[in-house]
Amino acid sequence: MPPTILNVEDNPENRSLVRRILESEDYQVIDAISAMEGIKKAVDLTPDLILMDINLPDLDGFTAVTRIRSFDHLKTIPIVALTARSVGDDRERAKAIGCDGYLSKPVDFDELITAVAHHLSVGHEGMGQTTPREYYLQEQSLTLIEQLEQKISELKVAYERLEHLEKVKSDFISIVSHELRTPLTLISSYIQMFHTLPELKGSEAGAEYIAGLNRGTDRLQEIVNDMVSVVRMELANRNRVFVPVSTRNIIKMIEKELADTVRNRRLNFHTDIAADLPMVHGDTKQLHSALARIVNNAVKFTPDGGFISIIARRLPDKIEERSWIEIIVTDTGVGIALDKQKLIFEKFSTAEENTMLHSSSKTEFKGGGIGLGLTIAKGVIEYHDGKIWVESGGHDPEKLPGSKFYIHLPV
Repeated sequence: MPPTILNVEDNPENRSLVRRILESEDYQVIDAISAMEGIKKAVDLTPDLILMDINLPDLDGFTAVTRIRSFDHLKTIPIVALTARSVGDDRERAKAIGCDGYLSKPVDFDELITAVAHHLSVGHEGMGQTTPREYYLQEQSLTLIEQLEQKISELKVAYERLEHLEKVKSDFISIVSHELRTPLTLISSYIQMFHTLPELKGSEAGAEYIAGLNRGTDRLQEIVNDMVSVVRMELANRNRVFVPVSTRNIIKMIEKELADTVRNRRLNFHTDIAADLPMVHGDTKQLHSALARIVNNAVKFTPDGGFISIIARRLPDKIEERSWIEIIVTDTGVGIALDKQKLIFEKFSTAEENTMLHSSSKTEFKGGGIGLGLTIAKGVIEYHDGKIWVESGGHDPEKLPGSKFYIHLPV
């Protein structure tokens, strides 16, 4: 039976390369993509040799080797460290914790084959007699590693639980939005039928009632559409077909759409769009939806007579080898509590401390909402490879510290 090599490596390309090299020499290769998985497979399978990457996503390779050496049946298994790090004392550190060899990445074909054959032949060389001080230090290290393993396991369980809850929320949104469409269609149909009733023709009261029903169904339809938008953003694939989009035109359109609200609430609305603002590649409808939601959020949480501005400019320096435009939406509203400034982009989150104080209007101060607007906006911006964040001095309905939403989109 060919020797079994456990390859602990998180990078899929490196993992595949090592596998091809070793299998070409008739070795049996078992992969592990994290230190915790590597430790478990080493304990369960007792391989003939272990290749240990030093840079791993959970525990580092040195810690994993220390833990592996703590099991009696793994004490004599040869371990070879692999790393792309250029830390000067890594080779000595690897030797000190129980590694038998040390190879640098990128892996050299002949060097890897030679090292594996050599260490399989001679086995683990051991570390000699340990002093009492070294023994106690090693014992303490193992205690700390066991505690760290426990914490990582607990975090993994918590993360899986959060993933499950996130899926439940998404499924809930999908189901509710689907189920609401049918009764909404029925209600809309009956409202249209009311218009044809002879008894209601010429009746001011009847016209008022029907208008009220229409407003209610329109608002409910908007909520359903928001739910559908969230689900669509989560299911969106990367096969995008983008076209040049003028954010200048989008901002001007939003300004025009809000003209009546701005006038009725005596808001000071100001736009400052750079003359040299370049286009971005994207979906015009989606970007309009995202920017409109952010501006509407500013409108909702700014009291009558307040100030709202939109600044759009090209950033002078490249970031991540790309040119960007920056859009800043500023308001003099109630602001956002520091502990909520990241959470407001999550589903059903809101900047308001007490959601029971919301009004039912979308445009009045503290207008209502179900907490999906900023979630959708963030999804759209990130779908366009952009970034969005908020800065605010905190939440204070009296002092009105306001908020600033920053949006970066690649040119």
